[in-house]
Order: sequence, then structure tokens, then C-alpha cells
Amino acid sequence: MKTEHELLLIYERDLQIAHMIQADFLPETLPQMPGWEIAARFHPARVVGGDFYDAFPLANHRIGIVIADVCDKGVGAALFMSLFRSLIRAFAQQHYNLSWLGALTDEGSKLAKGGQRAQAPRIGTTALKNAVSLTNNYIANNHSRINMFATLFFGVLNPSTGLLHYVNAGHEPPAIFGADGVKARLKPTGPAVGIMPNREFGIQQVQLEPGDILVAYSDGVTDARDPKGQFFGEEKFLSLLQQPAPSATAVLDRIEASVYAYIADADQFDDITMLAVHRA
Repeated sequence: MKTEHELLLIYERDLQIAHMIQADFLPETLPQMPGWEIAARFHPARVVGGDFYDAFPLANHRIGIVIADVCDKGVGAALFMSLFRSLIRAFAQQHYNLSWLGALTDEGSKLAKGGQRAQAPRIGTTALKNAVSLTNNYIANNHSRINMFATLFFGVLNPSTGLLHYVNAGHEPPAIFGADGVKARLKPTGPAVGIMPNREFGIQQVQLEPGDILVAYSDGVTDARDPKGQFFGEEKFLSLLQQPAPSATAVLDRIEASVYAYIADADQFDDITMLAVHRA
């Protein structure tokens, strides 16, 4: 019979293996495109975590960018993180016939903010729509008894034009900022993924102009706590975007330094994940 110390060593070894496996689910390198930079940060609150980010090539020279936050923390969240990440990428990279676009034209009839009609989906939105919808249905139909879900932002970028189609499934709204500060927030277009099957996930679009930086993040940034238990907060986060940054890496460095200075010697409350896209 193993001693308590031996069991602890086995547990710690298993956690380290889980950490290595989870790290393997994150992209080893991020796509490199002329005139663009993508950068990311991932800091789990424990040895493993429920956040993840991804960036990968799609058909028609598009780039998929994802950031997500699985509910809860620790080993259980990490297991579902691997499932969500694998499903999203696998469904997105499947090649669908363009006739699927006909099934998506209902989006064009929905009124966007301000009473204007949203444009009908274009090339790239097939992968976007199906990846989110099929992942949602798989999780909700097969794992509903565990009550695990994820908030998720998934964008499909056309690097040649700067046009970004996206679904925000209950996630923290990414910010786009430039020389004059924050220009837009990409608010939710649907619910969190995996709660109920056959939910609607709206598709929106935004233009990234030269000099713009998109910053997507998990709530571990704004929910970071100082030694007194006070939250870092959205206002402080947005204040870091009021000054221009020379690159995606630079803005993430700025946010990361500010958040960890705020936490100081307090325990990290939640996973901290960020993804930035800069159009030079």
C-alpha cells in the first residue's frame, strides 16, 4: 500500500503530465501574414486551466482566431477545454460546399444595431457558423448532465481586406483600438456554447483598419484581484487601450504587466488568457 507521500508524488506527476498535454493543445506557432501580427498569452490559475486560444488557417486564405473560457477551473475544465478546442478547429477546417451559404442567408434578414440590416454572410462564414453550432450541439447533446459550457469568441479574418466575421458566444467583448483609443467592442451575438442544443449564434462583421489592434481576453483579466480582494475591473483594462501600441506583443506586455502588478502577492484567482491581432 502506497504512503501518503507516494500518493502525493503520483498526483503531482499526473498534474504535470496533464499540464504538458494541455500545452500541446495550444498552437506551437501563430500564423504569420505580411502586414499582420498575432500574439497571445496563457496563464492558468492552477497547473491546468479551462481557458484556451487558437489561431489557424482556413480555406480561401482566411485565418481563424479563437479565445474561450470553459466554466470552472482545474482538471475538469482542462478536460473540456481540450474537447472544445478540438471540435471547434475540426469543424471549422472541414470543407463545406458553398451551397451551405444558402442556409445562412437568414442572417441577412436580421436587423443589426441601429436598425440597419446585417449583410448576408460571405465566404468564411460557413466555417464560422458550423464550427460554433455543431460544437454547441455535440456538447449539449452528449454532456449535458455534467453542465459544462464555454464562452467563446471565434473570428474569421480576411487578411487581404481586414474584414473580420465573428461569433461572440457569451464571451467578454473584445476591444478594437487605435491611435485615438477604443473604437469598438464586439459584444455577444449568442449564448455560451454547450448549454442547450440548436441555439442561434449570430454572425457580425467589423473592419480592421491599418494601425488597429484587436484585443480578446478572458474574464481572468478583469476579475484579477489585489491582496485586498478588489477586482482589476473593466475600466482599468480599457484605460490600458487609450494609448496606441506599436504591436500586438507590446499591448499584451502592457496589460500583462499591469495585471500582475495589481495582483502583487495575492493568489491568481482565475485563468488569464489574451489574444491580440494587429494590422500594421
